[in-house]
Amino acid sequence: MGKSENENTKTANQAWRKKPRKFAPKSRLGCRTCDGYSETPLDFKTEVESSHFINENASRAESRDSSHPRITISAYQPEQCHAIYHGLSLQNIGPFMILPVTGSAQIEAMSFFEYISIKHLNEYHPSESWRKTLMFFSQTVPAVRYASIALALIHRNYLYCDSSDRVRQPQCLKGWRLDKAPLLYYNRAIQLLLNQETSDGTEITAITLLVCYLFTCFDHLAGNSVQAMKHLRGGVELSRNINKATLNNNSAYDDAESSGVRTLIRQVTRQIRRLDMQAVMFLVDWTPADIQETLMSRLPPSGGAFKSFDQATDHLQILIARVMRLRNTEQQLSPLGKMPPLPSSLKDIVLGQLETWLSLFENMLQQGGPYDTDSQTYPIITLLRLQHTVAWTFLSSYGPGKEMEYDKFLPQFQQCVALAGDVAATHERYSGSLKATFTPEIGIVPVLYIIGVKCRHPVVRREVLSILRRQSIREAVWDSISTARVVERVIEIEEGGSEEGGMIQNMEQIAMWQRIEALSWIYVFSEQSAARLDITYTFCAREGTHTEALTI
Repeated sequence: MGKSENENTKTANQAWRKKPRKFAPKSRLGCRTCDGYSETPLDFKTEVESSHFINENASRAESRDSSHPRITISAYQPEQCHAIYHGLSLQNIGPFMILPVTGSAQIEAMSFFEYISIKHLNEYHPSESWRKTLMFFSQTVPAVRYASIALALIHRNYLYCDSSDRVRQPQCLKGWRLDKAPLLYYNRAIQLLLNQETSDGTEITAITLLVCYLFTCFDHLAGNSVQAMKHLRGGVELSRNINKATLNNNSAYDDAESSGVRTLIRQVTRQIRRLDMQAVMFLVDWTPADIQETLMSRLPPSGGAFKSFDQATDHLQILIARVMRLRNTEQQLSPLGKMPPLPSSLKDIVLGQLETWLSLFENMLQQGGPYDTDSQTYPIITLLRLQHTVAWTFLSSYGPGKEMEYDKFLPQFQQCVALAGDVAATHERYSGSLKATFTPEIGIVPVLYIIGVKCRHPVVRREVLSILRRQSIREAVWDSISTARVVERVIEIEEGGSEEGGMIQNMEQIAMWQRIEALSWIYVFSEQSAARLDITYTFCAREGTHTEALTI
């Protein structure tokens, strides 16, 4: 090219520099041009909260121990939260651009999130489309990206902090409180979420739901279960508002782009709804949204089949939640073990629904192909069968014989242990090692707890302990190592008197008055002493409450 043409081209290429840039101090936390946040200093404050409280059926988040500090963010103002969680309209989602990740720490964290964290977040019900959704938003939306980085950093601390010690402190995570980086990114995500400047209500809705999901995972992993449930409840309420708005504004989804928005919102809502249903496995007074909906009226007709594993999973989660609500209500009404009669009509209705679910599930397997030999679907089949069998057994065993009723269901307990062993082996292969793992979903840990404390067969109980201790598994607030310690202590109490190395020969050797009926525990962490479990329990048909402290 000639000299004048070359100069014109150069001038055109540099034209964007003519617009003066607004001066601002240099940020060390990311790419300022893309994120567009102000350099407001982070405002941390420390409040006192404890870990979680676990009852006979599950573990309950509760604030008690003053030695367990929790970091909260003052920027999370109630008025702004209300504006985010409520009153959002559905509009088309706007275009995104890929945001560059600057700094080695961010690059490493995003790589960890992509290849490790996402893999484990929904490992019991893997979904490639959901993984792609998480990565897309974490790469294109600043608030989601910072929430993802925060989760990745604390997840990495959990996996590698004291990883050589098999019996770890599952809740306290010694190193994470010394490393403020996860909290830094957590707080930045909140600031970006609250300061979004966009007129696109659907974009805000999708971003907020995703951040709620990621924050729920973060706080469960950090041991802040109370805060985790606040995030989950906010996400549940927002998703319910979305559903109502969708029904009232179907015309807003006429074009192909809006169809993609529907799919996106549906993915996030499904994940949050699943966590909502599963929360009854560790919160006695938790009532999932829409649990009383007429589920069975929307099932395929008699002789029909489920259309997919997702449909089967969604229906089973609702039924399990109903089972736990019935048993949890009984526990709330009789904390000392004086069990009121469970309405037989409700019990029979839910048992009938469980039978219907099993029929539809088996029909799907018969009609859909060789699922049992498929390496991708076999783990899901095994887990669903395990959870269904435990739910059916747990509800069926409620009767006038109290703790003696469970002895009638030994075959079901033995079947469940075999299924749980298969799921645990798959879990180990999936994670690639025996290192600690975390998922916000409920899988096998509370199932093994129920079997361990309710089935008095000595061999079955010790098989449960073997599975729990093989690998440190975190499922929401459930932890396999702590659960194993509690089950182990229950065995010691109920089989008390036997010599070291010996054990009872059959269930009948444990009389009713020897059997523990109601059991709860609190995880207590102190930086000055070893972690422990404070357990409280009552015996069947006996007055009085007993308390003990167990070292983990």
